[in-house]
Amino acid sequence: MNQRLSVYLDEIFAHYEDLKPIQELKEELSRDLQERLQDLRKEGFDEEAAFQRTISSIGEISELIESIHASTTKLQQIIGIDFSMQNLQKSDFKDIQVHDGKFNYSNLQDSDFSNSDLSHATFKCSNLDRVKFDGTNLTGAKISKSNLKGASFHNCILNHVDFSSSDLSGVCLDNLSFTGTTFHHSGLKGTTFRNATFQSCSFKTEVKKAIFDGARMDKVTYALLKAFKANLSNVTII
Repeated sequence: MNQRLSVYLDEIFAHYEDLKPIQELKEELSRDLQERLQDLRKEGFDEEAAFQRTISSIGEISELIESIHASTTKLQQIIGIDFSMQNLQKSDFKDIQVHDGKFNYSNLQDSDFSNSDLSHATFKCSNLDRVKFDGTNLTGAKISKSNLKGASFHNCILNHVDFSSSDLSGVCLDNLSFTGTTFHHSGLKGTTFRNATFQSCSFKTEVKKAIFDGARMDKVTYALLKAFKANLSNVTII
């Protein structure tokens, strides 16, 4: 890798690398320019001539960078936007901030909300099949009467989320923390909560086939789960 070319690109992108789309543009451009530089050297150009020809091939990219920066920043700061009743399959919603957003009655199958802030968003009667919520903040979200089969919640924040009447069958919720989370009439067949932590959670549903191995929970949550015949043989009360 040519160090001089790397420094040149660092200077161009210095003020914008906090945004993922611009980071991706820089990485792709860097690969292309490094290959271009190597090709020119193989063609017989000396180091300086090859470098100047390489950077001249970039063209005017500052306008493109600024355009991406403006549009991404605007998207990230959306508050209360309504995506209800939309067909949004396979949508890229990574790294967005949509406080109080509405995604009701929408098809979001295979969409990606990784590392987003969706606090207090609502997903009523939505198709969330195989949606990625990895690293997402869902604090206070209402996810009711929705299909969540195959959804991913790795490192997700789920405090005070309402999963009432949603289908979480077979979903992995291992190693997560739940405070004030509601599971009323939720489908939890084969759902795993291994090594999860529960505080003041409410379960009013069938939990016999949910897995709580290694979980830690307060006495109130434990009592509710016990009343609904959950297998709590490997659970610690805190």
